[in-house]
Amino acid sequence: MAKEFLQILTAAALAFAAPALGADDGKSDDGKSDAALAQVAINVADLGRSEKYYRDVLGFTRVWQYPPDSEAPIEIGLAAPGGGAGLVLARLNDDPLPEGKGRYGRIIVDTANAEGLAAKAEAAGSKPRFVTIPGDNPPTIVFFRDPDGYEIELYQAPSP
Repeated sequence: MAKEFLQILTAAALAFAAPALGADDGKSDDGKSDAALAQVAINVADLGRSEKYYRDVLGFTRVWQYPPDSEAPIEIGLAAPGGGAGLVLARLNDDPLPEGKGRYGRIIVDTANAEGLAAKAEAAGSKPRFVTIPGDNPPTIVFFRDPDGYEIELYQAPSP
């Protein structure tokens, strides 16, 4: 299962990757962060209905799902025809969706410096949670919440 998860994350990163990142420290030559919005994930009441809506209305196409071989995925990754950030549709359980800000959602950011950005988040009062993926060259994945409680995921691709 961990290998499949790593394959999905790698495929998602490749599908939605930002242009080549700057210096190894995660900053461009002018000292600014290299963070690039990769994907936005939202919880939906019906994956099939939502996928059809985004396909028919906006022309999005499925580029991955998790679990990869499941007939009942819990996440579907969509790409927009014009490029840019991807959209992840998620259905994590059968509970009714809550009202307001309590809905599931996360902002996924590609970076070459996940640890550095996690340290900044921690200094700002967030509690980073590192995800450990087995393997010889796994990605670095860190989750934390912003001041309003929205989840942010930092994704640093495996070393080339």
